[in-house]
Amino acid sequence: MPVIKPWDSSGPLTAAEQRFEEQLRLSRAERAVQDPGPPLDVHAERYSPDQAIRGEYLSRRLVESLEEPGWRPFSRRSGVGQQPVITIENAVITGQLDLRAADLPYLLEFVRCRFENAPDLRQVTVAGLVLWHCRFPGINARNLNTANDTVLRNCTSIGGVVDLADAQLGGSLLLNDSELRNPGKRAIYGDRLSVSGALLGLRIQVSGEIRIPGAKVGGNLNFSGGALRNRGRYALNANGIQLGGSLRCETEPQSQRPFTVAGLLFLPSAHIAGDVRLRDAVLEPGVVPPRRGESKYDDPTSTLVADRGEISGDVQLDQGFRSGGTIRMVSVQIGGDLRMSEAHIDLSWSRSAKASVEQPLRALHIDGAQIHGNLEASKVELRGQLRMIDVHIHGSFQLNKAKVVGPRTDAVQASRIIVGSNLDCRDSDIIGTLQLQGARVGANVDLRAAHLTKPAWHRHRMAYKSSLDLRAAHIARDLVCAAGSRPFIAEGEVQLRRAEIGRQTNFWGARLGDGSSRNAINAFGLVTQELTLVPAVPPQGRIRLRQAQCELLADNSELWAASGGVDVEDFAYDNFSEPIEPTDRASVVERLGWLRANSGGRYQPGPYDQLARVFRGNGNEEHAVTVLIEKQRRRYQAIAAATRPAFRLPVRLWSMLQLITVSYGFRPLRAMIWLVLLTAAGTTWFSFHPLVPINEEDHPVWNPFLYTVDQLVPIINLGHDVMWQAHGSSQWITVILIAAGWILATTVAAGITRALRREL
Repeated sequence: MPVIKPWDSSGPLTAAEQRFEEQLRLSRAERAVQDPGPPLDVHAERYSPDQAIRGEYLSRRLVESLEEPGWRPFSRRSGVGQQPVITIENAVITGQLDLRAADLPYLLEFVRCRFENAPDLRQVTVAGLVLWHCRFPGINARNLNTANDTVLRNCTSIGGVVDLADAQLGGSLLLNDSELRNPGKRAIYGDRLSVSGALLGLRIQVSGEIRIPGAKVGGNLNFSGGALRNRGRYALNANGIQLGGSLRCETEPQSQRPFTVAGLLFLPSAHIAGDVRLRDAVLEPGVVPPRRGESKYDDPTSTLVADRGEISGDVQLDQGFRSGGTIRMVSVQIGGDLRMSEAHIDLSWSRSAKASVEQPLRALHIDGAQIHGNLEASKVELRGQLRMIDVHIHGSFQLNKAKVVGPRTDAVQASRIIVGSNLDCRDSDIIGTLQLQGARVGANVDLRAAHLTKPAWHRHRMAYKSSLDLRAAHIARDLVCAAGSRPFIAEGEVQLRRAEIGRQTNFWGARLGDGSSRNAINAFGLVTQELTLVPAVPPQGRIRLRQAQCELLADNSELWAASGGVDVEDFAYDNFSEPIEPTDRASVVERLGWLRANSGGRYQPGPYDQLARVFRGNGNEEHAVTVLIEKQRRRYQAIAAATRPAFRLPVRLWSMLQLITVSYGFRPLRAMIWLVLLTAAGTTWFSFHPLVPINEEDHPVWNPFLYTVDQLVPIINLGHDVMWQAHGSSQWITVILIAAGWILATTVAAGITRALRREL
């Protein structure tokens, strides 16, 4: 290509071109006083012809004038070793600026310039590239190679793409205060872009897609105060990006403008050495959500996708963070904390309440995530499901004063979650089901003053699910579902089946059930050290404690007044939290009344045996006997109810007789008393009604006392029973004494045997 010189016949130079020619030959001091011409309004529709520079002319001049004598590139910076700078100011560059594959050993700077066509900088090697207050229809800079910063500050790109694919930028890429408009298309195309420093876009305004998959950035990626607009599409596509610093998209301190997005932040497989900071950011999905894909695990209204990412620092979605779509970070690795305090994620706009029950949308989806710090989500408000199955949180999980709205759905789906420390959900409102099935918690699960309402609906079983599901959970210390600043409320079932709780399970002051579920608490097979079941009002539903085990039990009358009763079959406990004193018979009678009312007329020996073991273990033998007597009385009632009507009355009479005489053998001393009384009565009767001897020739001596004793005590034979003959009433008195003797003697023997067995 021939060199265009000022005297070439290719055409006269414009005024702007003449100024540029003069600038190239002036010394640095002379350039400092040169008039750069009137400032150019790059957005004006009209401009002076004196401000035009032909792109073809500028291309040749920048590339080929290096060999021309008299050309003196200058540096605007003082000091030795600074790169020379070529500056074009206040110019409208017409035609095509084509520097493709050029090797420019200076920093190229455009100030207040307007490009009619996208400049072609493909394969260009340049010391640096700076555009200040410029306007252009995109830039074609694929494979651009710079040794210093690449700056596009306060620039405007309309209707074109800033193409930086495969570019190698030695310094930082600065896009501060720029506006890039290419609606529905790519505004920045930077596949495999490599930036040695930071990628800064403070207060950037983008209409279209920022596409930088596979990009490598040595420092931070900072879009704080920016606004990205690409509704229903990718606003930022950074698939597989590698950041040596942090991703910062938050409120910009200088302008106090929050970072806003209308579209999707797509960051799967990202590797970020620092933090992800979206504090106070606003993320909006498309106006109409895209169709759900074939997989039921899709999140069609996502605003942030960071699946399989590796983030060495914190993820900060807090301090007023707002999103109208799903935050999806499936299988992400977070080296620090996930912070979501005071975040608001609302998906209620996208689907009707009925459709949400059938196919709930997720506000936060982090299945399989590894969080090496804490998950801080206090005061968060989620209108959509919080899904976190198989999540491992090495620190604590804080969900205090939160509100999760997913009525008739699994509002919190956290099955098999692992929490190294505490899982706190105090003073929270969970509208839906809190699923913690198979959870592993290293310390406490604290639901003090939480309200769990409108549990999920099971479509296949046609019944409501639990409000709190802790089946097969393992909690190292305490489960607290007690009253605090307000009562703990669970409208549906509290499911504790086969759970293991290391220390205390506390339902003090709780309000359980609303009658929609059969069970208020299902603690089948629960293993805990201390069980506190002291509700504020009678639960609406059954309290199921079958096969549960605890060391200490605390209960009250409201518990035993549960509308569905208390299932205590095979329920084992060692003692009461407040032991019953040996002199406190009223408490024993009250507790027996609870068992009697709870049985519903059925004979259940297990609860009585368990209660007796507790009293006997405390040395309260008399209380244990009282319980066992009540057990036998209930046993005979059950036998009478199960026999034929003709035999019911004898069974009841036999039961009453045993109760009155020897208390079913548990008080054998009563038999001795009855023997004495019957002996006295028999002696008195036979004293006034002597019997006739069977053989008068033997001349027997009549002794009414010995005769009575001989009839009452079957194991002793004094010989009087065969010497005298009873007639009339005395005959029936004798029969009564014989029968009473056998009964009392057998009962005494059984009581002594039982006592000896207890001693052994």
